[in-house]
Amino acid sequence: MTVRNSFERLMKLLPPRPGGGLVVDWVAIEEAWGIRFPSDYKSLITHYGEVLLGEYLEVIAPTAVTPDTCDEPGAPLGGMGFITADTRDTWLDTAPAGIDAEPADLVTWGAASSADLFCWLTRGEPDNWPVLVFSRGDDTWTQCNFGMTEFLVRVLNAEPGVEVMTGTPLWGDKSTSYINSTERRRARGK
Repeated sequence: MTVRNSFERLMKLLPPRPGGGLVVDWVAIEEAWGIRFPSDYKSLITHYGEVLLGEYLEVIAPTAVTPDTCDEPGAPLGGMGFITADTRDTWLDTAPAGIDAEPADLVTWGAASSADLFCWLTRGEPDNWPVLVFSRGDDTWTQCNFGMTEFLVRVLNAEPGVEVMTGTPLWGDKSTSYINSTERRRARGK
């Protein structure tokens, strides 16, 4: 499945709502991070913004704050930078077997209410970056050799290759609820 096809499948499962996306200065973001982000991630942020899927998995919007420049714990200025720094520390602490990567190769795009982490292994072309899942419950890492939106589509459809997500609220939930950035700000009264 191509990145474009996987994003189109995701939009059929979770139709975006008007005004839900974010306008992102991708040139500034990518310059700050020193990488290009995958096109499906850019499309997701543009159409949904920072989105919480099924009150379980939050896809994090990027900021120019990187793991090297993130602020104090809580990271009000750079959630993605803060959580990526945490992911890299977790990688060092858990010594994953069978995955050839350095901590600096990881960029976190999502986090679950279970404290599981979802990141990319940033090697090669961004649209070919595999997803790595850290399962906090048993301190294990699982590599899924496809991109973020294909990962999400497979989880929602309970398809092969994402069995690490069996038992989560999103597994097989083709009509999962979601709340986007705009709706979350409105709910907080901001």
